[in-house]
This record gives sequence, structure tokens and C-alpha cells, in this order.
Amino acid sequence: MKTIEQKIEQHRKWQKAARERAIARQREKLADPAWRESQYQKMRNTIDRRIAKQKERPPASKTRKSAVKIKSRGLKGRTPTAEERRIANALGALPCIACYMHGVISEEVSLHHISGRTAPGCHKKQLPLCRWHH
Repeated sequence: MKTIEQKIEQHRKWQKAARERAIARQREKLADPAWRESQYQKMRNTIDRRIAKQKERPPASKTRKSAVKIKSRGLKGRTPTAEERRIANALGALPCIACYMHGVISEEVSLHHISGRTAPGCHKKQLPLCRWHH
């Protein structure tokens, strides 16, 4: 009766032999010029079929109808003034304040408007928050 170690060793030998046989078969196949020619021919046939299929399709229309322009209101709010932009740049340099309260410093922040984006002075009332807390 074989021990477990002997069975494992025998199984490893069998696996190694099977792997070597597979590698030898693959190398033999790759070295065979007839097989390589058949693979090349198969690739060429596939390409020819694709080209023929594209030629059968009607060509895309040359003149396209102009799409109806969707009227968008765009982003709400107004462009910040120079002073508001300076304040926003200073706030953007700070870490996320919610993370900072917990002792974590996260550098990548986006500014959160506290009182909307259209109210007077709204760009002065912002908080630097990370993606998680925004």
C-alpha cells in the first residue's frame, strides 16, 4: 500500500510528464509548416469574409440631417468673481474638513457650496470635502 507522500509524488510525476507531452506536441505543431500555412490561410479567409461583408452593406449616408439642438440651461450658478476665485483656491488647498476632524488628511477635495450656487456670495460659502464626504 502506498503512503500519501508516495501518491502525491507519483501524481506530481504524472503531471510533469503530461505537461512535457503537451509542450512537445505544441512545439511539434508550431514547427510544422503545413499547420502554420493552414493557420495563415484561416486568418486570411476570415479577413476576406469581413471585407466582403463590409462591401455588401450600404454605405453610410453622406448627408446627415442636422440634429435638433437640445437647449440646455447649463450648469446653474454664475461665474465666480476674482475675489471668490481666490477664496476658492485657498479653500481647495485645505484637506477635507470631515476627514480632518477624525485625524485623517485627504488632499483630493472638491468644494461644496453650502448655500446653493445662485445666491449672492454663494461662492464665499464653501467647504472642502473629499469624494466620500461630498
